[in-house]
Amino acid sequence: MNFLLNGLWILCLAGSLAASAAESMVDHHDDLVADNNLTLSQVVEATFEKYPDRLIVAAYEEEARALERRTANWIAGYPMLYLQWIDDRTFDSRGRVEVQTGYQIPVWMWDQRKASGAVATEARRNTALFRQALRHEVAGQVRDALWTIRLMENHHELAQKILEVASRLTDVVRRRVELGDLARTDLLLAEADQLEKKTALIQAEAEVMHARKAYSNLTRLDRLPTGFEESLHPGQAIETSHPALASANGLIERAQAEVDYVRLSKQGNQPSILLGTQHDRATRRDAFGTETNLVLQVPIGGEAYNGPFVAEANLALNRAIAQRENLVRQLEKALHEADHDLAVDQAALDVAGQRKTIAETQLRMNRLAFEAGEISLMDYLRITASAEAAIRDAAERRIRVQRDIAVRNQVIGVTP
Repeated sequence: MNFLLNGLWILCLAGSLAASAAESMVDHHDDLVADNNLTLSQVVEATFEKYPDRLIVAAYEEEARALERRTANWIAGYPMLYLQWIDDRTFDSRGRVEVQTGYQIPVWMWDQRKASGAVATEARRNTALFRQALRHEVAGQVRDALWTIRLMENHHELAQKILEVASRLTDVVRRRVELGDLARTDLLLAEADQLEKKTALIQAEAEVMHARKAYSNLTRLDRLPTGFEESLHPGQAIETSHPALASANGLIERAQAEVDYVRLSKQGNQPSILLGTQHDRATRRDAFGTETNLVLQVPIGGEAYNGPFVAEANLALNRAIAQRENLVRQLEKALHEADHDLAVDQAALDVAGQRKTIAETQLRMNRLAFEAGEISLMDYLRITASAEAAIRDAAERRIRVQRDIAVRNQVIGVTP
């Protein structure tokens, strides 16, 4: 009997936490292949390439090209053909006729083309900054998905180990009941405990499948890296080079350039030059005379009409500034929370290690007391459950510390 109990605790949680080969508890599977050659950076890049918001990057690029084409054009608007026909037939019908034709070309106002170029430059720059910010956002989602898988797999491995211990305990209790050492009620208690541990394993397996599906749904990959631990970035504050903050500043610069351009644009009322000809005759007996026609049009005033459009552009600028300031506060808060979580989990890891050592001692003493009949099976299971919780916490804390490092790196602006 002692041999059986010793074998039981050799397989207990105090030993290796590697998952033993066992059949899946449910039929639903979401399998992922562990790839030793796959890196976190490669997963982020592969996810980014298929990320739906890449369409926004493409739209920004097209907008930048359109603004560059506008600035490169020497014509500042839509050119127009001009045709005017004047005939006196309706009144005295003496045969007086005037025909005017021309080609009207809008031209840039003073510094307007320069302002348009500034908008195009900022749009091109903001496109690149937005792309970096979006890739950083994707990296955060990938990090979260991978560490969730790691945590859920750890829960599953521990639940599997606990069930193995509970199953062997049930076998031992059944044998002792058959020998008359224990009552039938003890066997029912052991079987109930085994079923409870089996239910926990089913739930843990379901959580693993959910986590794997979330990863594959995000990345569109059927592989995951085996090693994605990160080194802690030494930065202590949010820098302006942070991808999200740099993108927000880019939006502000773009909005400011747009304000300057709108202020000079007068909403399409561009100066224009009309080049054309004029043909006229005084009577039907006269031949048509031909003259050259040159017309220069320059809008003057109209600030009151253009003011609302400038104010609208300025409103967009101030919204961008407000969003940037809110983002700074959010990042500062997130960095504080990340530092706090990391410090707490690092401190708790040391405590969890000490609790694990005590739990292993409790397991050995608990086994000896149960063998000697000093404690009942119910007390035996209660003490074992407490020890299992301590060992489970120690294993999870190690993972949480590594995850906290990844979260802090994300907040500080590190992109794999």
